[in-house]
Amino acid sequence: MKIVAFVGETFDSYNGNYYTKQTSAAFLQDAIGTESVYVCSPVKKVASLPLSYSTEVNESHFYPFPSYSSTKDFAIKSLFQRGYIKSYKLNADKVIAEHSGAYFWIRSPSMGSLLFGIQALNAGEKVLHHMCADSSSTWKDPKYSFSEKVFGFLFSKYLRIKLKKICEHKNTINLCTGDVLETFSAKYSPKNTYQFVDLMAKKPGNIAPTLKRKTLFKMLFLGRIVKDKGVFDLIQVANQLKEKVELTIIGDGADLDEAKQLVDSLSLQETVTFTGLLPNSELSEYYNQTDVVVVPSNNHYEGFPRVIMEGWAFNKPVIVSNTGGVKAFVKHNVNGLIFSPGNMQELSDSVNKLATDEVLYSQLQAEAKKMSVYSSQHYWIDFLKSLIAK
Repeated sequence: MKIVAFVGETFDSYNGNYYTKQTSAAFLQDAIGTESVYVCSPVKKVASLPLSYSTEVNESHFYPFPSYSSTKDFAIKSLFQRGYIKSYKLNADKVIAEHSGAYFWIRSPSMGSLLFGIQALNAGEKVLHHMCADSSSTWKDPKYSFSEKVFGFLFSKYLRIKLKKICEHKNTINLCTGDVLETFSAKYSPKNTYQFVDLMAKKPGNIAPTLKRKTLFKMLFLGRIVKDKGVFDLIQVANQLKEKVELTIIGDGADLDEAKQLVDSLSLQETVTFTGLLPNSELSEYYNQTDVVVVPSNNHYEGFPRVIMEGWAFNKPVIVSNTGGVKAFVKHNVNGLIFSPGNMQELSDSVNKLATDEVLYSQLQAEAKKMSVYSSQHYWIDFLKSLIAK
């Protein structure tokens, strides 16, 4: 088996290898072997080895594509940069012809991936379409101006047309992360649509026994430190409940410094801890020590955050906002608590409820343990292989 994957993230090029943070390429390498996975993606050259990365690809298995920083950037370059789309199609056709008969993995809503997938389908190849985020409503984000929202709305309609074309094709297997994306895909291809999570976490071998409730209720946030991930709301909740809680924040991102400044301004240095980005091998300690994993996103593009299943793998309940596809697996008051995105009071109430109601906590923890069957990379690798075998 061979898979050629267009993953969309920008890789760092250094000394004959390509590096980036966690991607589905790393999942595929674990699933079928590094030598059987070829990767296409934008690149940039760097002067030194990246300090942290989760995906590494040798140059013999990598195809550089023209760079773009976002869907908006791709759209602008397509409209105003002469030959930009043509170069993408020519590069795609060359790679597809070289690996004819392989499976071609694309990851929407990356525009480069969508274009690559359409070229592969036009060539009669089989496409594994991983739908990991919903870009149809990102134009609603308040950070955009009116003109940007109009442009974004129109472009989202164009994206939907392309997604429909890929989803309904007879040579496509649609792998949807979250219930919203699954519902969309199933409208066009009910027999070739499946729920899927490209989970990197291995089954933990060192789950700590349940500890007696500590004086302080420990919360864990793991992800990109940007405002639309809700991390600033969570810091404010930690301030409201600082006599009851502790918060550990793992990750980095564009708004990390601003988040640290907020913690300093609220004098929360004893309540909130930043660890920076950590390799997967170091996360077990933090999952074992926490009481709850919190996913407070307030954006319009979430699929199903993998950190939810990583928390369940360690038998931890979750508190999540009702964004994207979380309801594919999270059931309110069963294996987690769900609150309205951006509603800080509901988030605070959820944390306080779980911190003070030991009966509810025990019930949610027991159900989280039942979800651990889905919470390992091995499960999803076997699931993917079974689909391909069919």
